[in-house]
Amino acid sequence: MASMVNVMSPIVTRNLITKFKTQRLKPDLPSLQHSSWFNAIKNDPRKMINKYASRRNIVVSCLDRPNSRPNQISGYDAVMKFYSSINEKNQDQLSSCISSDCFIDDFSFSKPFRGRKEAMKFFEELVKSMGQNVKFCVENVCEGDGHSAAVNWHLEWKGRKIPFTRGCSFYEFTDEGGKLVIRNARILIESPIKPGGITLSLLKNITFLFDEFPKGAELFLEKPYAIIQATIQIYGLFLAPLVNHVMASYLKLLSNMAEFFLLVVKIIIKIRNLFFK
Repeated sequence: MASMVNVMSPIVTRNLITKFKTQRLKPDLPSLQHSSWFNAIKNDPRKMINKYASRRNIVVSCLDRPNSRPNQISGYDAVMKFYSSINEKNQDQLSSCISSDCFIDDFSFSKPFRGRKEAMKFFEELVKSMGQNVKFCVENVCEGDGHSAAVNWHLEWKGRKIPFTRGCSFYEFTDEGGKLVIRNARILIESPIKPGGITLSLLKNITFLFDEFPKGAELFLEKPYAIIQATIQIYGLFLAPLVNHVMASYLKLLSNMAEFFLLVVKIIIKIRNLFFK
């Protein structure tokens, strides 16, 4: 999904993923108590391994692969239909993939999208931004207990992976008329900026301020978006004019330097033409 900057720790990702018990990864293997199963492995091990290893394709898949269980309602089917709708720019089918009271929280935006109308407006802008050649490619789908799934994905342009477009999404579904539709979604996207240790330093400073000013921390945690918007408004009233003036002066200086450099290059070219004809 596409335009947003978020940093996600691998440890956090692993912890979130482990909460989903992957039922789809369980192969329908015969009971170990049946001796015939051991005899089959002993007689032809390659045949048995290929038979049951192929079931992993249900979980690890790309959009081009066929659905191996078309008649069974599952989070996997709902996820693949959702991303296929985006890739095919099928607005009607995309609208049918989300519930009327859906909650889409893309961490790159300051506010989540509530309801089908807001969500569809966001997805329509996403589809326009992708153009004709950019597609979502699903790397892994991990189904959880009940109606939930976690997805790893990235963007591709004409089949080639685009850097810094990896993402991880967590979906919760609801049953509407015998089909699963997305009711809640959490979307995290790879950041092109890799702050590394700066993130830990920032976290240390934030936790220090929280401990020193607990009442302020509680107020911020209760209404973070409201406080951020208020801060932006204060910035716009008092600091923005000064910053804009400084930036305008800086850009004018850069423009003058560029013109001066171009003039020097033209003088050098003329001198070269005079002495090296």
